[in-house]
Amino acid sequence: MKNTYDPDGRFVEKLEWQLSSEYRRANRSKSAPGKIMVSRRVAGVAALVGLVLTGLTALNAAAYLKGSWRKKIEIARIETEVKLKQAHLASVKDMAARTAERYSLGLIREEENVLMKIAVEKAGLDLQTSLVDLDEVNASGEIPSNELYAPLIGGRDFVSARLEIGKRRTLLGLEPLNSRLKRTRNQFEVGLIPKDQLTQIEAEMAAEKAAVDVIQKRLVLRKRFVAGMITAEEVEIDGRMAEAEGKRSAAQTKVEALLQQLKRLKVQEAVGRISPEETVELQAALEAARFELNLATVEIDVLKKAK
Repeated sequence: MKNTYDPDGRFVEKLEWQLSSEYRRANRSKSAPGKIMVSRRVAGVAALVGLVLTGLTALNAAAYLKGSWRKKIEIARIETEVKLKQAHLASVKDMAARTAERYSLGLIREEENVLMKIAVEKAGLDLQTSLVDLDEVNASGEIPSNELYAPLIGGRDFVSARLEIGKRRTLLGLEPLNSRLKRTRNQFEVGLIPKDQLTQIEAEMAAEKAAVDVIQKRLVLRKRFVAGMITAEEVEIDGRMAEAEGKRSAAQTKVEALLQQLKRLKVQEAVGRISPEETVELQAALEAARFELNLATVEIDVLKKAK
């Protein structure tokens, strides 16, 4: 089950087009109750004159109107995202309640009940992220920024707020992985599973821990930037460095785990227990992990020279 709803680029573009189209249609066909109808041309001229009279240039006036339109669309988009995540949270809570009831009757394992509780917490954190985004757009009129060098808005640090939520969400993912790791180790110790299956779970755990570490490093860098201790360029390079190092660590662990698994399958293939086709997918996964490792290494080298 997918625990979060993340609209893709095509969804967002279509939503923005629909919202802007609806907004234009509404303006053509409706007027506010109790107000005198004024042509859009007259209203537009009046608005521009008012801006010019307050000392704004024609260029600034155009930017103001464009920004106002953009802000309305962005607010509408995030408000829609908030509603979707509220609905998702309600749905997950309902599923969690049914799961808890089945667990109390002994129909399912404790692990399934725990996973549903975690799903509720993750859905709640996803909603919090969207609410923070909405606050930022209302305050700034701009698309939310996660850049470590983004300015405070009204004295509020929206970047750190999202990082803190992201950290809590990632930590939640460690709980079921830790349970799986303990169970897998017990199975390996009594000879029920091969070593590479244990290594695979260990690699997943290492990747999640690396993700938490990256978020923590970004939080520290963000605080240093806000305090004026480092420049925008320095915080960007160091932030990218932290991410690249996290990716390299996770990729290295993944490569090692896949190599062990592939080695075992090759032995089985050599004695005719499996067909060569069964190792093709694993080989492709290994090549992808090696590519990720090489890419992260190159990025780190470039960033080191840029410092």
